[in-house]
Amino acid sequence: MTKLNLYIIAALISGAHVSAAEKWSADDCMRYAVENNFDVRSSEITRDNDRLDYKKAIGSFFPTVGASLSLDGSFGRSIDPETNTYDNLKTINNSYGLSVSWDIFTGGQIINQFKRAKAQKQVSESALQSRRDEIAINVLDAFVNLQYYTELLKITALKLEESRALLRQTLRMKELGLKSAVDVSQAEAQVADDDYTHTSTQSLFTTSLLKLKSTMNFPVADTLELVGPENPISPNTPPHTTAEIMEFARHNNPIMRQAELNKEIAKYSLRSAKGSWAPTISLSAGLSDYYYRHIGSENLPFKEQMDVNFGQYVGISMSIPIFDGLSRSNNVKKARNQAREARIDYNRKLYELQTSVEQAVTDRDNAEKEAAKMSGKEKSDSIAYVFAKRKYDEGLMSFLDMQKLMNTWFESQAEHVRCRLLFDVKRRLADYYRTNKLY
Repeated sequence: MTKLNLYIIAALISGAHVSAAEKWSADDCMRYAVENNFDVRSSEITRDNDRLDYKKAIGSFFPTVGASLSLDGSFGRSIDPETNTYDNLKTINNSYGLSVSWDIFTGGQIINQFKRAKAQKQVSESALQSRRDEIAINVLDAFVNLQYYTELLKITALKLEESRALLRQTLRMKELGLKSAVDVSQAEAQVADDDYTHTSTQSLFTTSLLKLKSTMNFPVADTLELVGPENPISPNTPPHTTAEIMEFARHNNPIMRQAELNKEIAKYSLRSAKGSWAPTISLSAGLSDYYYRHIGSENLPFKEQMDVNFGQYVGISMSIPIFDGLSRSNNVKKARNQAREARIDYNRKLYELQTSVEQAVTDRDNAEKEAAKMSGKEKSDSIAYVFAKRKYDEGLMSFLDMQKLMNTWFESQAEHVRCRLLFDVKRRLADYYRTNKLY
């Protein structure tokens, strides 16, 4: 194994042992993004509003209680509150009231509106979780993309250094008559090509860093360093099948929860619309009292007037809908259409989830196989390059042949890194459908 190969392995291992306090892991980035994303904050406000609507729906079960207090004065010709006849006295009136009203039957509208509000609260909670998961997945993609270009930048830097060393060696061999000017020009072209590739990779690295910061809502001017990718490609636990993942996801995935709850909301809305055809029965009760004073005349004491003028009432009323311009009928038909649409949307989401789970499992398994194969290919290409380099040093191989094997080796290193990172993403995504957890 060459010194260059040892250097690459040492560089990759050293990156994995940096303190987590200094460098960010994928979980750190996802947590930060979820806590600081603007869309997540807006979804939290929507959830809080739906919670308030739910509390309001609970309050609709209780009677409505009201109190009144009034003070007015009469000047000129007015009704005497004592005799209930017209008079020209100046009078001050002070009245008090307490009323209670309670809808004891509304055709099930109150209970269905309560259930609808409860389901809507759960929808907003699932929507918030779905939004958090979406942000976390976007951050994971950006994180792995930056990890890839970070490792690729190391590889292109090493390849450029190797090409420069080969150019210096070729120049010395030309001086000794072992290589021609053509070999030197080919070595120079290789250096120029590797220098361009390294510069281009630096640009892609900077772009991917900005992309990750933007996705996280991270301050652009602050430093963000990532932990290195892990070398093992095998998951800690045996992979789960599509059926096992789907069994959990169809009942617990946030998007499916929203679709299921939307069916319930539509069902309760339809019941509430049908309930508007039923009579409404209300119970009411109240207390009233008042005090008056004729200015310039003798008046009964306040306590005596309050005893005399005290009154109370209890009543029950029924409102029967007969005709309202087809409004109730149209509301029922629209609610029924919304229920049908909710069922269609649920079936659509279930099909999309099935497809996504199938794809995630397939991608996970394929990525694991590709990463394992690329690991073997990288080792084989490394051995082939070592022998080619030795032959080139002895003048038994042309620069073009040796260059081809060198490029193949470095390309297999880059592809191996890509496959390992891709497997980690696909494994996390498959596990997410099984656990609803990303970090």
